[in-house]
This record gives sequence, C-alpha cells and structure tokens, in this order.
Amino acid sequence: MSRIARDDEIDAWWENGWVVLEGLVDADTIDAAMPDLWHVFPKPDKFHEDPARYIPAGKSTQELRRGYPELPEHGPSFRPEQHRWGREFPFMGTGALNRLFVHPSIVDFAQRALGTTEVRCYQAQVSAKYAGDADYEQPMHTDMNHSYVGTTTGPPWWHVEGFLYLSDVDDDTMPTHFVDRRDAAGRSPNRMYRPERDPELYAHERPATGVRGSLLVYRNNTFHRAVNMTRPRGSRFLLNVSYRNAEVEWIGYHTSQSKASHPGWTQFVEQSTPEELQLFGFPPPGHPVWTQELINATTEKYPNLDVSPWRDALPR
Repeated sequence: MSRIARDDEIDAWWENGWVVLEGLVDADTIDAAMPDLWHVFPKPDKFHEDPARYIPAGKSTQELRRGYPELPEHGPSFRPEQHRWGREFPFMGTGALNRLFVHPSIVDFAQRALGTTEVRCYQAQVSAKYAGDADYEQPMHTDMNHSYVGTTTGPPWWHVEGFLYLSDVDDDTMPTHFVDRRDAAGRSPNRMYRPERDPELYAHERPATGVRGSLLVYRNNTFHRAVNMTRPRGSRFLLNVSYRNAEVEWIGYHTSQSKASHPGWTQFVEQSTPEELQLFGFPPPGHPVWTQELINATTEKYPNLDVSPWRDALPR
C-alpha cells in the first residue's frame, strides 16, 4: 500500500536538502500506470534491439545540437540529447499515468514540506533514459532554470522538486547524485561546479537509489548531477513532479493551459476533484470568476465533469 511521508523524512529534506521516500507509492499503482507509459516510450528490449528506429523525427543528436556551441563528446556537460526522451503531461491511455501527478502521498509531502495547503504543480513530465543513447554525465549544479530570480533558500519562497521512480533505480541505472547541504557549505547555489575546480564537492556526492514507487524530493538550493548509465542495455523511467507555493509566480516550468484542448487533459479533468484541479491553477468552487454562464461553458468543454461543487458554491 502507498504511505504518507514520516516527519523525519520531511526533516531530512529540510536539513540535508534531499531524501528518497522509499516505496511512497505502492508498486501496484505504479504497475497500473505502465501501459500508458509504453504508449509514450519504447520498452527497453525493443529500444535496444534497434535504437535508431525509435529516435523520433527531429530528435536526433545532430538535430538537437543545432545552434548549440560545440560540446565535448565526453565528461560533465549539459547536452541537449540527455533529455531526448522527455514528454510533458498529460498523456493518453487509461489515465493512470496522469493520476500519479496528483497522488495523495505526493501532494501530502509537498504541502507539509512547504508549510501550506495552497500549492501548485508547476512541473509535470515523464522521462526515459537508455544505456548508450547519450553521455548523461553533468556537472554539479542546482536547477536555476526554474526561477526568474536567483535561488532562494527558505520558506515561503522555495519549492519541492521531485522524481517518482517508475522503475527501480540502482547504482548502475543512473541514480541522481546529491551533496548534502552541510557538505556544500560556502558554495553559491547560483553557480555550477566542475570536478576539476572543486573535487571536494564531488567527493561528498551520494547516489539517490530506490525501488519503483519511491519518491526522490530535493530542495531548490541542493547540488546534484546526472551520471552515466553503466548497466548494459539498461534503462530508467521517472515521473518528474514539482510543486511550489501558489503565490510564487516567478517559479515555473511547464504550463498546462497550453494543453487544455488535449484529450488526455480532458480525461484528467473529468476524473479529478476540485481540490486536484486546483493544484494546476483551475479556479476552485466559490472563486469570483464563476458564474452560471461560465459553468455552462465549462460543461461544454468537459461534458463528463461533475460541476455540482462549482454550481453549489454560486451566490444565491
């Protein structure tokens, strides 16, 4: 069964800057979502039989590097092909994969870690990594591309970044490497650090391994990096889900409004509660934007959505 994060795990996120919540989401729930994932990515055996067959049009390394400065072929670097297999929410299928982004155990952690129930899901995608498809090694960094401003270090202006493991992540299948906050003391979270310039920082890195259903969560000022996959014909599948305080509008990554006509989004909306939809910025019942006319228009857009909570909250 799925579980709720312990208080000491939330404390570890605060103190160390990262923690793996082992088996937070039960394996049966993960397994139920995998058929939807295989509509998005090739299964490992099929990919490794003929990798070139599965490279999407326009996603070749040559195409992805077009316009980039010359990149080193090996060693720590941010190569565009490292993210070749990333796809944004929502997804077609049964809807089980989409439901993971609002899984109660994940939302509970985000709310308790951020100290508010008013949170928003600002990053939602799935990713695949296959052995031999790219050099995945990166320099030590924080995710500075999530915010317009410099990295902040405390409440209420921070955010929770997370990866839900859809497959087991072992030492040889690219576990993200992290450095505890105390071991990175004195270093600016608004810079990246290469191994030749700061070997001491790299000496403190630890792999974030875990079984499928585990949730890796980290703070926005925590140093981490991707490493190469060493398992022959190996693969790794993650669901990337991040939350922020609803008031922190300068933090963002993916915009679900641009997918509002996607059939997968329609299915997701029609399967969701008002509280789950609010996680994406959907106006809750009682919001002043709602009128009977808008409810009628929303019913046209989502025919199978139960709009009674919004209708019941209209002023009498």
